[in-house]
Amino acid sequence: MPPALQLLLCFIIFMLIHISVMAGCARLFGITVRSVSYGVGPALLALGKVKIRLLPLAGSVVLKDTREEELYDDDPCLDAYNFQPLWKQWLLPLSGVAVLLALALAILGMQGWDSFMAAFTQIVEGALAPMGTAQELLGKGETFARTHSFAAVFALFAVKLCAFNLLPFAGLNGGQALLALLRGGKPYVAWEESVTKWLLLPGLAIVLAWLAAFGWYGWKAAGA
Repeated sequence: MPPALQLLLCFIIFMLIHISVMAGCARLFGITVRSVSYGVGPALLALGKVKIRLLPLAGSVVLKDTREEELYDDDPCLDAYNFQPLWKQWLLPLSGVAVLLALALAILGMQGWDSFMAAFTQIVEGALAPMGTAQELLGKGETFARTHSFAAVFALFAVKLCAFNLLPFAGLNGGQALLALLRGGKPYVAWEESVTKWLLLPGLAIVLAWLAAFGWYGWKAAGA
């Protein structure tokens, strides 16, 4: 299977597991799930609260949350995410990553753990040098994909993307968990909106840098 196709399948499988686990965890915690989206972009199919979207590269779980919607005055909000105990607000954003990391480590063993720990540095260094360090890392990933089974390729991809999701930036699971801890279990704090905006910028910069790296790597491969 070509590495590019393997990468796409890895994205899809990772997204399906990640979103499904978070939605299931929310239901288990007694939190109302407003919607579940698999993919981004225009909706191709809607099944109740579940939507299948055009681009299968990300997804979202929208929960009942008084910071995002107006509720009736007599609603006790016991099923709202931001009214849950601190441990639930902290654990829920990490649930999908935890399951995927456990699955990847079951496949790769200690090699997977070493790859996971190295991923944090690799993500930052690659973002700082998308045409240099990132190209070397992508080359190593392609070599791995050509010489190992798909299960191993998915596991390696999963540990890298788990590490990315755990970075302490808004929009990522690590950032959501960090904000939950900083709120201390409170439903709302006045400073959260402004802090969230600042925490969004580093994560966005990293994503854009790696998109440029992938684009350049693909361009070079197409011209080879």
